[in-house]
Amino acid sequence: MIARLSIGLLICLCSYGTLVLPVQSHAKELTLPVCYGFSCKIRQIVSITPAEWRSVVGWFNKTATTPEDERQQIRQAIGWMEVVVSRYTPTHLDKGMNLENRPVDMTGQMDCIDESINTTTYLTLFEQQGHLRWHRVTDRAYRGALLDAHWAAQVEQVESGVNYIVDSWFQDNGMLPYIAKSTEWVDLRWLYFRHQKNN
Repeated sequence: MIARLSIGLLICLCSYGTLVLPVQSHAKELTLPVCYGFSCKIRQIVSITPAEWRSVVGWFNKTATTPEDERQQIRQAIGWMEVVVSRYTPTHLDKGMNLENRPVDMTGQMDCIDESINTTTYLTLFEQQGHLRWHRVTDRAYRGALLDAHWAAQVEQVESGVNYIVDSWFQDNGMLPYIAKSTEWVDLRWLYFRHQKNN
């Protein structure tokens, strides 16, 4: 079991060769970097209260008896973490698929790079504090294509070694992210419409 996050623990995530600002846990608050503005153009340091953090990780209070159960917990926790973070940033304005839907006001909007970095930060915190039993956080997934290049956070199921993407870009801020096997991550639009049908 990974030890709980201690004071001064630094979590370093890299994007395009640029070091993302560290995450620190303090007795009174949890401080972490949040990206928005497309391609992590804006990095804002956010401090959330212990009560807010407990409300996020509370989704893991019930022990997940299967990897599938834990992936549902991850969805809930990531969605709620976005809500908490948006209290301190303009990301509450973020719209799903904003590159295609083109909202009039681009304030607080996030592309897949922002979303994948933020989700990886949140997942890493969950892992460091021992909330993930069935999964470990891995490198972000990248799908390269002429028109649909895309990034997503990713976890690996420990026992099977199967990777799953955790993708918040398709949904408005605070809504549940999409989770699928990375090997199925081929036709993004098909996955999106299947996700809409199942939810």
